[in-house]
Amino acid sequence: MTQLLSLNQLNTQPASTITWGMILVSLGFALLQAAVMFGTFRKMHTKMSYDENYNIMLVMLAIVSTILMQLIQTNVALSLGMLGSLSLVRFRTNIKDPRDIGFVFWAMGIGLASASHAFLLGFLGTALLAGLMIWSSKNHVAADAMLIVVRGSQADAENITATVAYYSNTSRVKAHNLLANSFELVYEVKASEERQVSLAEKLKDLDGVDTVNVLAPSAEMA
Repeated sequence: MTQLLSLNQLNTQPASTITWGMILVSLGFALLQAAVMFGTFRKMHTKMSYDENYNIMLVMLAIVSTILMQLIQTNVALSLGMLGSLSLVRFRTNIKDPRDIGFVFWAMGIGLASASHAFLLGFLGTALLAGLMIWSSKNHVAADAMLIVVRGSQADAENITATVAYYSNTSRVKAHNLLANSFELVYEVKASEERQVSLAEKLKDLDGVDTVNVLAPSAEMA
């Protein structure tokens, strides 16, 4: 009963005056943290998997969350309800990496910390998340899954497979099509960007190979 009375008292408190100084400090701190989040998101993705529009959306979400929380920070129930509503929004964007969803909550956390002037907590949280995401993404960035499509005629399939295995960390055959006068082999490989280029050049030099295509299954066309 006492808890309910306390909550009602908080909900009926008159809104405090928001000065220009408070607004500028909150937005400035949110923008600073959003810049760190932006750089972290860019660092942990390769050129093929990086989505700039999604990254910009995260910065926008951090700023919008700061504005909303600044407006309703005197009402505890409304603040928690708004934060919960934002977390339940369904994004129609194709999520390539499950970790990208965590950035949405990170952006909302930036807005909450900035609006409530919890600068120390926001700084420590942002620094911890940035370090954790960059550290955990080293292997992910170094070896991205790609598709290698090899087409030609009268080539040694075993030699092609051995070449793919030599230049990649892991590989497996996704498709093997043999026609009367031609063939098509599709491999899924994980290798660094430099080794992918070397692999494509090496396969192109093999006898009987006409074309070599390197595809990123999760890449978006700009």
